Amino acid sequence: MTKQPLVVFIHLDLGIGGAESLVLNLAKATLQPTSDPNINSATDDEPGKISIYTTHCSPTHCYDEVKPPNGPLYPFVNICGSWIPRKLFFGGTALCSALRMLYLTYRAIKDNPQANVFVIDVLPTGVPYLVNYCNVRAGVLFYCHFPDQLLTMDTVNGEQGSSGGNNSSKNGGLMIRLLKYSKRLYRGILDKTVEKK
Repeated sequence: MTKQPLVVFIHLDLGIGGAESLVLNLAKATLQPTSDPNINSATDDEPGKISIYTTHCSPTHCYDEVKPPNGPLYPFVNICGSWIPRKLFFGGTALCSALRMLYLTYRAIKDNPQANVFVIDVLPTGVPYLVNYCNVRAGVLFYCHFPDQLLTMDTVNGEQGSSGGNNSSKNGGLMIRLLKYSKRLYRGILDKTVEKK
């Protein structure tokens, strides 16, 4: 009998969407025993083991698989870091999401040092942490259906957006330029952190 791996899924928010559906389908597939028709049933592989880490899973806005108390994947869901804010009073949603993802990754590796595979979804912030700082020997799979960097670009149809419009006052124009510069600096720091290998 071949022993199946422990697969740890790290997903920021288990709501209802395509990314969540993918994670849950992968988790269900991992739990299924694999059978090869060419092999005697006495030697079939055992089902895999899973653990799912998320910062949020609302019982009223999630897939049935993780809905408490009877969802088949509910016992495998670990909600950690819900105390970390989603955004700061001035914004900072991407920064808070990156911090939440780092915390989830920290908890996942701390709770599952024997994991064979980590599947990280949506934000890649946890990948360098696992690979560079934790030196895990497990496989690390990152999936993202649309990069955060592209979601936050100031573009129209793929082209860089123009500042557009006339500024009626110098102070208003200066404030807009200052805000745009601050946003570019903020995004630049986050993007470089994610791209760091």
